[in-house]
Amino acid sequence: MGDNDCNFVKEDDITNSSIIVLVILVCEAFVGMWINSFIMAVNCVECVKQRCLSSTDNILAVLAFSRFCFLLKTTLQTFCSTFYPEIYYLHSVFQAFRAVTWFLNSSNQWFAACLCVFYCVKIANFSHPLFIWLKFKISRLMPWLLLGSVLFSLFSSLPFLNAIYKIECNDFNSSLKRHYNAKNVTVETSVSQVLSICGTGFSMAFTIFIISASLLLFSLWRHTQQMQNNSSSFRSPCMEAHIQAMKTIVSFFLINIVNFIALLTLLTNIYQETSPASIACTIIVDACPSVHSIILILSNPKLKKTLIKVLHYAKCKR
Repeated sequence: MGDNDCNFVKEDDITNSSIIVLVILVCEAFVGMWINSFIMAVNCVECVKQRCLSSTDNILAVLAFSRFCFLLKTTLQTFCSTFYPEIYYLHSVFQAFRAVTWFLNSSNQWFAACLCVFYCVKIANFSHPLFIWLKFKISRLMPWLLLGSVLFSLFSSLPFLNAIYKIECNDFNSSLKRHYNAKNVTVETSVSQVLSICGTGFSMAFTIFIISASLLLFSLWRHTQQMQNNSSSFRSPCMEAHIQAMKTIVSFFLINIVNFIALLTLLTNIYQETSPASIACTIIVDACPSVHSIILILSNPKLKKTLIKVLHYAKCKR
């Protein structure tokens, strides 16, 4: 009788809204994983053909793999919290999900910063000796920068496994088993620690991103102005490429800001996990990497050309 009561409670907890949210997040994650799998597959094929990858392709492949893992984690987390709350709200499991969330998101931020640094050094034109030195050394330095990004993200995620969250279940069912549900589980969060960890980690990566993006935007804008003064009223393909690059960088900046605000809202547990605000933040956090990856594909000639071929082939097969 006790087991039946427990099953009834679990079934009652899984509402229609929970199923709808689960379907949205799974569909969103599936699309994102497909997009990032495409980037990884293209670069793997290129690696097999050429026996090596350029620094840009290496960064894109690592970034795509990190985002693929993040979306896979989100799908597993949503499924577990919806159907198995008694497992999800175990102290160690809940902390592990939070730690992995920060580790993968922090890695994404650092990889995106590395990509922006690489574009800045390779594309921008400045006469400073340090900048000229970096132009020749950046390809060799990039693997170490990526490794450092992973180690820093791993180190900053460790506090999430220990002292930040404390979980209390406030209800028991008739069989004296805990009635786990987001509405009756209290998650005490050390907001100051979350803000210090996330603020420090994100601010460092975002500062590097902003400096690199600003230098690159300034260089592209200066070059665009020179081309406008030297050309006629119509735009040249080179100038169009520069303008497109500036739009891409600005879009990356906006995506990073929105993603961090939503992630910080989730990690601090300001709202219950079943609240509309928390659900919206989860959808945003899942969508931002996918949107960023789409922009990367459309701004990369090789990836864009391959995607068009794949879509054309799929259309012909129908």
